[in-house]
Amino acid sequence: MTVSNSIDISSQEESFYSVRCGLGEAGKKLASGEDVTVVFFGGSITWGGQASDIDQTSYRARTTQWLKQQFTQANITSINAGIGGTGSNLGVFRCKTDVLDHKPDLVVVEFAVNDAGMDDEKSMETFEAVLRQLLTCEKRPDICIVYTIAKDHLESWHAGELSPRAATQEKLAEHYNLPSVRMARGIAEKVCKSEATWEQLMSDNVHPLDDGHQAYTQILTAALTKCFNIPVGEMTPLPTPLVSDRYVSATMLDLPHKADGWQWVELENKGGWECFDGLLEADKPGTQLTINFTGKLVGLYYQLGPDTGNLYYQIDDGPQQLLEPFDKYAPTCSRPQYRVLDDQLTDGPHTLTVRIAQSSDEQSKGTWTRLAKLMVG
Repeated sequence: MTVSNSIDISSQEESFYSVRCGLGEAGKKLASGEDVTVVFFGGSITWGGQASDIDQTSYRARTTQWLKQQFTQANITSINAGIGGTGSNLGVFRCKTDVLDHKPDLVVVEFAVNDAGMDDEKSMETFEAVLRQLLTCEKRPDICIVYTIAKDHLESWHAGELSPRAATQEKLAEHYNLPSVRMARGIAEKVCKSEATWEQLMSDNVHPLDDGHQAYTQILTAALTKCFNIPVGEMTPLPTPLVSDRYVSATMLDLPHKADGWQWVELENKGGWECFDGLLEADKPGTQLTINFTGKLVGLYYQLGPDTGNLYYQIDDGPQQLLEPFDKYAPTCSRPQYRVLDDQLTDGPHTLTVRIAQSSDEQSKGTWTRLAKLMVG
């Protein structure tokens, strides 16, 4: 069976995307031939996982190619801010450095699949904070929320319904009057109409192959065409939070590069899973590090791999607690990982102390801890 490249969108636009406030500001700049920066912000699907060439055949790359073909006079910069295996609960901490520091004109946000493992309120809380960070920054970008597919929800998408996590994010899209695109329907339409098999489009339960990325691209570019043509409206006041603003100040802080018993290793930040500028590492049990911070929540951003061990942590004079980061993926790869240690602190100055534990998972090959950033908010 050959895969058809065409999806009938025109007769049922509303089932593929919701225009709402549109993307008129970005559309105006593109049409005027101005410099335009687009940031694609999400997980491995956005990064390009399982595409034959992430910079040529992923939906992100194909959409960038389409933009350059449509707006030949514009100078378009496309930023890949996707990191595999991470959701909005990390995205909210990296929004400033990985998105806003690029001063984007348009941000495409994709976290529906990777947020699926979180409970509804927590996922809405961190996703809402991502949106509020984007909406309150000095150079406010246009925002386009996109929904991708997991195999478990294939029939639901085909029936015109949303996956559970897309449904919670859609509530926020409606609350903030932001456009949203059901790219998942591109896959569902093809499979459920027997125009392609799941295996022709997808490499596993969630990652598209090239033809799957192409299906996503067709839906997204159709939505962008419509959204770019919506006239720019007056700036409206930011509504009150739908869930909370607990995470709205979340960000990353640098760690000290010198500390007794720890070594700072410089790295080249290539994005994706190679997203660290450097790591502060140690493996001797008992090695300790104390960090002062100000805020109402704190967490650690670190590298998890085959030789990662356990770590004790203590906040202020609170109890010493054991962090056991090792998981089922750790034996086979090293990747970015993160843990919010406490998001119920009193807003103000605090101290975090971490100490290398003697223990480690039975599958781990060592007792290493490799820290990248302090997460605060």
